[in-house]
Amino acid sequence: MTRPAGSTAELGVPVNPIATVARKEWLDVRRDSRWRALVVVTLLLMLASLATGLAQIRRLEAEHRAAEQGDRRAWTAQGAKNPHSAAHFGQYAFKPAGPLALADPGVDAYAGNAAYLEAHKQNEVQFRAARDATLAARMGRLTPAFVLQTVMPLMALLLGFSAFSGEREKGTLPQLLSLGVRPTHLLLGKGLAGAGVLLGLLALACVGLAAGLRAIPSGHEAQAGDGLRTAGLFLAYALYLVGFLALALAVSARAPSSRSALVGLLGFWLVNTFVAPRLATDVVDEALPLPTAQAFRDAVAADKRALFGHDETHPGFVAFRDRVLARYGVKRVEDLPVSFRGLSLREDDEAGYRIFDRHFGRLEAEIERQDALRSLPGFLFPMLALQPVSMAMAGTDNRHHHHFVRAAEAHRRAIQTAASQDLIDHARNGDESYVAPASLWDAIPAFHYERPGAAWAWRGQAANLASLAAWSSACCLLAWAAARRPRLS
Repeated sequence: MTRPAGSTAELGVPVNPIATVARKEWLDVRRDSRWRALVVVTLLLMLASLATGLAQIRRLEAEHRAAEQGDRRAWTAQGAKNPHSAAHFGQYAFKPAGPLALADPGVDAYAGNAAYLEAHKQNEVQFRAARDATLAARMGRLTPAFVLQTVMPLMALLLGFSAFSGEREKGTLPQLLSLGVRPTHLLLGKGLAGAGVLLGLLALACVGLAAGLRAIPSGHEAQAGDGLRTAGLFLAYALYLVGFLALALAVSARAPSSRSALVGLLGFWLVNTFVAPRLATDVVDEALPLPTAQAFRDAVAADKRALFGHDETHPGFVAFRDRVLARYGVKRVEDLPVSFRGLSLREDDEAGYRIFDRHFGRLEAEIERQDALRSLPGFLFPMLALQPVSMAMAGTDNRHHHHFVRAAEAHRRAIQTAASQDLIDHARNGDESYVAPASLWDAIPAFHYERPGAAWAWRGQAANLASLAAWSSACCLLAWAAARRPRLS
């Protein structure tokens, strides 16, 4: 058999079978009208999800600014007033909608977005959007995370399910092997072409996300770490999609037919996407149950009953008063050089802080322990590892929410400290008519929340990123092993 004149072999240029296969697969995808339609539909879904997410963020940002400004006006307009009464009047700490929430809204609709900061009490975060949602909203929202977690894996399976079985059914697989093309060459070539399609669409989604971040109103502070967070999203989803593609190639190499390969792969997709997350959640709820809201409040109230609060007959109050009198060397409260009322309020508050830290800290730890247990099988069902990474990089997971709760509580304590200190410094013992000037309310700064940096988010998801890497690597090794000995008949 003679070679055609001008062939690459005749010219001494080596033929790269992997590149040749990849180029052929890429051309097939481009020429297939069904694939063009699927890519267009996927891009439209991504665009629609980004547009709806951006509209949602814009609306939340406008509501956040209006509520924050109104609450600040109410706080500073109190006029001359007793500092303790002002502390009871309180403020709201509003949780800003992070810009990357347009990619994955996470738990924000369920965790709440505002904390009421009042004297002697750490309140739970309020105003959960999910409670006010209509039936249509509860059916699920179209978000970039939904498209990437459910639609894109399907595309990966469709790209790979007939890679080997289709060639075998057409009778071309034995011909290719007889020409010296190794099965692993086919694997790498087809894998490169499929990965190019998937990662190209993923890159477009990240570009769209970056454009959406720039379109967010200027009131939203730009975060230097948004680029690193977006890189984390790209890495997690790339591992997820490459794993699905490799799994499809592995099944195609060993399945008796394309139909059986597709059925098996779709079964895994259904379990991973819908069954495993729901089942894992139920198992975790049974294994690590959280206290009910009422039980939690009752436990806090039971511990707070040990504090004297405003009860001047409480044994704790009497003991504290005696200690203060002894410290200052006087026999009557009226002879103290500072306000005993202010001192007692500060003492009661500090004892309450320890109670709140213990109860809320335990609750936060239990929730994060639940999250960790739920994601534990992520190396088998990658959705369980991907979801927490996606929410963490978007700043919408439980860990970020707890960071906001702690920041809001720190601001509440700053208000309490300022109110008590003003009483200590300026009120006179026995005079219940003391009022602080209106300038004190201006001097207490407004609540300003700064989201933690990207490195903090990355560190919190190291285990889940490792699970995704293990899943993707295992699927690639499985594909390599299956392709070395593909089914030929």
